[in-house]
Amino acid sequence: MIAAHPSPVLSLLWLSQARPWIRHQVPLLGSIIAGRPEFQEGRVDGCIDIDPTALRLPQNTRTFALKVRGDSMRNAAILEGDIVIMEFRGEAKHGDIVAALIDGETTLKRYIVQGGASYLRASNPQYPDLIPARELVIQGVLIALLRLSAR
Repeated sequence: MIAAHPSPVLSLLWLSQARPWIRHQVPLLGSIIAGRPEFQEGRVDGCIDIDPTALRLPQNTRTFALKVRGDSMRNAAILEGDIVIMEFRGEAKHGDIVAALIDGETTLKRYIVQGGASYLRASNPQYPDLIPARELVIQGVLIALLRLSAR
């Protein structure tokens, strides 16, 4: 049974099955830790087909996908095994969920700007805020979440 207000994932699935869709391949660039940041080498693990109109992506949006490992974003409904679709963007707004390089290590967190300083915050109280010692580089901003199996 589908609820009256289906989740964005169910809406995406329904829209893609209800009408012919334009195939758009998003490269799956490995995984990202939703926990303590770690060094990660980039690699392409294939592609994911999405319907850009269902995600309301502007034409020519540069996207990539990452498989989530860890539980630091669970209160933002991002769980281990989910796939996040990110837009290549070097800037983020306060509150965006981002793939970020912080002091040479990669992580998935919420971008916070407070008092002119920016840092990363988990959506799980068991994890501390991450304040950069040297650098904080935004690699992408979350635009969609795919959950491939029921939990």
